Amino acid sequence: MRNLDRCISAILPSALRNPDRSQYQDFKSALKCVSVPVDFTLMAQYRSHIPDTLSSMESYLQIFHRTKDIFLEFCTSKATRAQANRQDRELRELMADQRAKEVRHRTVATRCLLADQERVERSDRRADLILRENHFNFIKMHYLTHFASHVRRFASISMDSTAIGELAHQDQIKEGYCRSIKNEAVRQILSHYGRLHTLGIRLQTIEALSKAEDVIMVEDSGMEMPTVPSRSTPPRVLKGRMKNTSTLTKVYTALDIYYSNMMEEILRFIRQTAADARRLPADPAELGLLPVEGFAQLEIPVPNFQETDRFQIYRARCMGTKAFRNGGSRND
Repeated sequence: MRNLDRCISAILPSALRNPDRSQYQDFKSALKCVSVPVDFTLMAQYRSHIPDTLSSMESYLQIFHRTKDIFLEFCTSKATRAQANRQDRELRELMADQRAKEVRHRTVATRCLLADQERVERSDRRADLILRENHFNFIKMHYLTHFASHVRRFASISMDSTAIGELAHQDQIKEGYCRSIKNEAVRQILSHYGRLHTLGIRLQTIEALSKAEDVIMVEDSGMEMPTVPSRSTPPRVLKGRMKNTSTLTKVYTALDIYYSNMMEEILRFIRQTAADARRLPADPAELGLLPVEGFAQLEIPVPNFQETDRFQIYRARCMGTKAFRNGGSRND
């Protein structure tokens, strides 16, 4: 749901752009109805609230309830669909009986016209039934109305988020099952989670030791690990080392990039940079023979919303013209 909130506010306006005169009001109501739950969700993630934020959240709910009818036709339960199908079947049989009782002869054009009228009538009755039976009266929508009063009584309720249990189910069970051989999976799931837990404790111990000293010695290796503050931004990491990319010319060949166009961009960048001891050569032949390394992936840490000490890893990929996961090329 959080990932949906990040993109739907941009995707929906793009999908509903350039409406005609008959669609303008419906599109406007749809955008308003979708934007206010996103605002409500973002404010609900605040670690603390003031009266202004709570009143804003309540106003968001009121706007949603005023505009939600635009999506009412799509909120159809199985029972409502079954009732609509049953009504359509009974109405179709009734119309067939009425046609059978009428003995007078009709032309083909008349029969086609009556069939179209009956089809329109059945469709209208089905739509009326669905609109009459559809509703947003389910438990998750009702819970939102108690959010503000709950915060006023018990303060912020971030610990009541169901995401904690869902993430625990994913980390403790789903990942272990995917890595098992699906035979006696319970033992393998417990063993997998036990190893992850042990490794996590070990990493926390190393982090605690790093706060007391400047350097950590790695056992039996003679290597030193520089300490990093626990709340600092994690570094960007290059991954996916590419083969046969020892020089700049070979990188262009591996990525299937036109050499002369890219070389012009590099030379333009060199001319714009200030002169220093590490300035790149301006000769294209010498520049193409410089030793380089090519990587297909860059891991970028992105801080979480309202939790700047926690980060999510965004993987930017550069595949050139190669396919990515049996699809098209990906060049972020």
